[in-house]
Amino acid sequence: MSEGARSTAARLLAALEAISNSRDGLTVAEFARALGRDKSIASRQLRPLVDLGVLERGPDGRHRLGWRLFTLAARAGDQRLLLLAPPVMRRLSDLSGERVHLSVLHGREVLTILSESSRQMIEAVDWVGRTAPVHCTSSGRVLLFDHRDDDVRCLLGDERLAVRSSAAPATAEDFLRRLCEARKLGYALVDGEFDVDLVAAAAPVRDFSGRIVASINVSAPAYRLKERLWHTGRQVASAAAHLSKAISSQADH
Repeated sequence: MSEGARSTAARLLAALEAISNSRDGLTVAEFARALGRDKSIASRQLRPLVDLGVLERGPDGRHRLGWRLFTLAARAGDQRLLLLAPPVMRRLSDLSGERVHLSVLHGREVLTILSESSRQMIEAVDWVGRTAPVHCTSSGRVLLFDHRDDDVRCLLGDERLAVRSSAAPATAEDFLRRLCEARKLGYALVDGEFDVDLVAAAAPVRDFSGRIVASINVSAPAYRLKERLWHTGRQVASAAAHLSKAISSQADH
């Protein structure tokens, strides 16, 4: 790498770090002061980054990290997640004796991206590539752990929620009460909400920044798992914590 290219890359990294270190973003003047540069030079440096989507400039004139940067970071995180999750899921399936799913948030739904089968003759369906409602699944619950209550209300809407079972939350406020209980536990337990014959436990998987990127979930017929659901919940939480640590450790290298 030439000295000029290295200098350009260093300036870009310094700009991104300055923006990311500010919770509310930076105006051009604040950005210039943070890097000790002339305001006109700072403005010229910010403009192409906004045009490329690396930064976003809000109506308030403040610059924040942009969608394109988050997309690139998410792809890197997804690669680590998909690489490191399978052995953790296999271990959890062996411990619990049940099918294990890895899911991500997809709007108002939960999308299953990986699944590890158990040795049981009867087990929960392999949901890879399929979606389920966020409000009546254990995975949906933990994927919303870090959402503000108002954001959850906005996501679910004001109308009554479509339910498949009388055990499922029928309103956003009902869901929020259950979400609050799950947050205190650190994992979510669901009994007959999505399907009257199924119970499930899920816990959040976090990346190196602490952001929830996925959920690990164990689901099985109620007649087989219900009596040990609390124990399974703790197993799932332990597996999710292990995977989160592995993702973070991988990011440090």
